[in-house]
Amino acid sequence: MTRKSRKKEETQMRLEDYLSDVKTMAVSGHIRPDGDCIGSVLGVYNYVRKYHPEIQIIPYLEPIPGDFTFLPGTGKLKRANKFDSTSYDLFVACDCGDIGRLGDSGIYFSNAKKTVCIDHHETNGSFADVNYVFPDASSACELVGQVIDKDRIDKDIAECLYTGIVTDTGCFQYSSTHKSTMEFAGFLMEKGIDYSFIVDHVFFERSLKQLQMLGVAITNAKVFCNGKVIASFVTADEMKKYDAAPKNMEGSVSTLRSVNGVEVAFFMYPTEDGKYKVSARAATDTVDLSKLASEFGGGGHKRAAGFSMEGDDPSQMVKTLIEKVSPAFGAD
Repeated sequence: MTRKSRKKEETQMRLEDYLSDVKTMAVSGHIRPDGDCIGSVLGVYNYVRKYHPEIQIIPYLEPIPGDFTFLPGTGKLKRANKFDSTSYDLFVACDCGDIGRLGDSGIYFSNAKKTVCIDHHETNGSFADVNYVFPDASSACELVGQVIDKDRIDKDIAECLYTGIVTDTGCFQYSSTHKSTMEFAGFLMEKGIDYSFIVDHVFFERSLKQLQMLGVAITNAKVFCNGKVIASFVTADEMKKYDAAPKNMEGSVSTLRSVNGVEVAFFMYPTEDGKYKVSARAATDTVDLSKLASEFGGGGHKRAAGFSMEGDDPSQMVKTLIEKVSPAFGAD
């Protein structure tokens, strides 16, 4: 279904302005949801559920990593049905740069009477009717905190938003962390959340399988461009050996990026669709990872992006990526 509507980009926005006369509502985020996606979706869900009980709201996401099941509202998450013709009065897309990244819930977006997008991706093309998009923002969760009534943020909502901010800023390490980010995080802490638990549980705790796969990633790692770029992968056989799943790959790319002297890190692993999922992180702006990701149909930010590559030889995929970024480092 092709939407025929006038798209707007908002510099200021109140979600409340779009809730009047809404009886049914859906909120969703990108495929393979991370902490910011989950936190922003549940932040909106918990806000509407508490302050607008007259609205029937359903949060749609693909299965979430177990690390985030402590968040309020996760028990209400549903899987989208791409064959479902339900038409919601309002659809809110969080942390998503285009309709394709919504996955199966894209059908609800296309059929909705009104759509809103709250996002911070460089590659966002303002695909909704109303778009609140700020690429310089730390996270979608920080933006959700700007569009809902701040004095209505309770402990449950704060827990969701703080979790998203922590994950997308690398625990406040990344350059997208601003003064406003820290001030808002402090505001959320005052709501009584267990912020120490959130940071430790989401950012630092690792399962045995995660550590095993990290060991494989480190063993397979190679540096390029005079030590400025590092790349690694795990194969299907290696995942099978440790009975590992995609969720066990979390954190590997950040660890690779932390190697002394490295500016750009790539990490990839096979997915069920026969492709390799690639995570990319950068310490500088030498390479714009969002532009690189867009070449492969992915998206993200200048210093953090993700995409998929087709093929069965990860070594060749690494070669392809190095060929694309090496000119930025003056290397052949």
